[in-house]
Amino acid sequence: MNTLHFRYAVEIEKTRSITQAAENLYMAQPNLSKAIKELENTLGITIFRRTSKGVIPTDQGLKFLGYAKQVLMQIDNMEAIHSPEKYKNNKLRISVPRTGYISKAFSEYIAETDNSDDMEVYFCETNSLRTIENVRDNGYDFGIVRFNTAHEKYFTDFLDEKNLSSKLLWEFEMLAVMSDEHPAAHSENLQYSELSCKYIELTQGDDAVPYVSGAVEKLFAANRPADIPVRKVCMYDRGSALDFLLTVPNSFMLDSPVPKSLCGKYNLVQRKCDFRDNSFKDMLIYSTGHKLSDMELRLVNKFYEVRNEAAFAEYR
Repeated sequence: MNTLHFRYAVEIEKTRSITQAAENLYMAQPNLSKAIKELENTLGITIFRRTSKGVIPTDQGLKFLGYAKQVLMQIDNMEAIHSPEKYKNNKLRISVPRTGYISKAFSEYIAETDNSDDMEVYFCETNSLRTIENVRDNGYDFGIVRFNTAHEKYFTDFLDEKNLSSKLLWEFEMLAVMSDEHPAAHSENLQYSELSCKYIELTQGDDAVPYVSGAVEKLFAANRPADIPVRKVCMYDRGSALDFLLTVPNSFMLDSPVPKSLCGKYNLVQRKCDFRDNSFKDMLIYSTGHKLSDMELRLVNKFYEVRNEAAFAEYR
């Protein structure tokens, strides 16, 4: 069995296209198709099937690809013993939610990294479904997904379907984050139902739950009075969101606890905000069988470190 064919199959899974995979592998498409056919004949299974959404793995194909990635990882590790300089270039691709503590942890990690070595890092802030896609199909090493615990079963089932493993990073309650000039900045016992009636709510707007359309909006709508107009601004860039909170002092957003240093930098305050089902989780996700590299582990440990900074602060 030719393990080079394993790399071919993994590239097809990543791109969902034999044409694109052949281009990425610098080989002719007919030769790639022939190699995959030979691999399927050797294994006695069908690895891929063609659909309107591209070439996707069969159930048996998913199992094979999981094992193939483990084999290829071990081969790379063995080659690294003989040629360590070949792997000196540190490459990392991560996909995460748009939130303060993760951004701060990432920045601190880069600042502490030895800049004498080669380094190529991709840091993508996006929603949970796109993060799952990035890790599953787009070559990202690992990701962090965020969801309300009321929707946890949908996410765990979806991750299993995509052959992804997960580990808890943080379970928390959302806080109301706002400018220190906000009318409610120094109030206590805030209620989401009252804030959403009186002030502009800033949201990411692209949250989604697998299998259930509109689940996130329904969750928040259930905490708002039905007869009150919705005043909401959807924004997909965290930096722009922070600028918005400062420029529009009667706006607020719900977020995980923000490190104190970031609040001071942007003149923000955060307050406990009561609403039903206020329980969220951030989960590390990665391909089943993937062992985090030393570089990845250092970054994950930094996430936990900054999480603790925010988690053990006092909020009122």
